[in-house]
Order: sequence, then C-alpha cells, then structure tokens
Amino acid sequence: MTAADWVWDLVDLAAAQAAGDAGGLDAAFESLHAAGRESEVEEAILQSYLFLGFPSAIEAFRRWRTHGVAAPEAAAEGSEAWVERGEATCATVYGDHYESLRENIARFHPELDRWMVMEGYGKVLSRPALSLEVREMLIVAMLVVQGESGRRQLRSHLQGALNAGVAPADVERTVRRAATFAPPENRELALMLWAAVRDA
Repeated sequence: MTAADWVWDLVDLAAAQAAGDAGGLDAAFESLHAAGRESEVEEAILQSYLFLGFPSAIEAFRRWRTHGVAAPEAAAEGSEAWVERGEATCATVYGDHYESLRENIARFHPELDRWMVMEGYGKVLSRPALSLEVREMLIVAMLVVQGESGRRQLRSHLQGALNAGVAPADVERTVRRAATFAPPENRELALMLWAAVRDA
C-alpha cells in the first residue's frame, strides 16, 4: 500500500498521544476532522489502549470530544468471533514467527496468550474501520516514542507492518515522523531497529 495523506495525520496522532503532546494531538485532530476522518480517529484512539493503557486512551478521547465530535453508537459484537479473527490477524503480523510467539507468551502466562489473541488481535486490531496496514503503522508510531521500554515490540511491529503489506518507504516514513515526537535517544533506537529489520 501507499499511504493516503490522512494516514500521516493519524501517525502524528498516535505519536503525539504516546508522547503526551497535547498540541500535537490537537493539530492532528483538527486536520483529521477537517478531512472527515472522524471514524478513523475513533479507531486510532480505541486501539491505543493496548499500547498506552486506558488512562491515555480516556484522556485522548476527552480531548477529541472537545473538537465537537460525538461518541458513536456501541458495536453489537460478541467474543466468539474474536478468537478466530485474532488468530488470523496475529498470524499475518508475525508470519513465520507466529507459533513461536504463541509458545513464548504462553510460557509467560497462558491467560496473557489468550488475551493477546482474543482481546488484542481479535477484538481490537481486527476491527474493520481501519486496515491492518494502517493499524500497524500506528502501533509503530506509538512504540517509536516509547523507546527502550518498547524495543522488542517495536522490532516485532516494524516487521509486522511489512508482513501486513506496508511499503518499506512508508514504514520508514512512519518511524521518522513519529520520531519527531520522541526524545533523541528513542529516535536513535527506532532508526537503528528499522535499519536492522529493513536490511534483514
């Protein structure tokens, strides 16, 4: 895929939220609202709780609502489809490493493995309002800002973005754009990890 212009505003949104940059969030909100991309903003913030936690998602929604956008209707969806969807999405992102990922996470705790697939990849990342390509770009943006604490996840999702079909040039642009919200050491780490994934 080649990312549309509005996707870069979503990347800015994700990075600004991870950085706690209120001005960056508002600038992204204004651009996306003007472009009629309200549903994509809703999904980007919803998704963020997996990587930034509920407090960050709640605060981002609080700020988003001040831009005059009302909350959507709740989706009527049950958990039965989440596991099947989650397994398929997780397998796409992790490719040949899917089975080993599941084994490793289950060794940490079997509930964590189950929740990762059902909650993370099924309930959240398989929702239809954003493509998996865009979702992976937003994940990369959030993890770039987090730096060392997200190192392993960032490397996995840089590869995951490629596995999902994001063009290498767009992955690199995501890293560089998100890095403008990050401290210098996090920027350097992200570029180093991207170089390793790109050249592998």
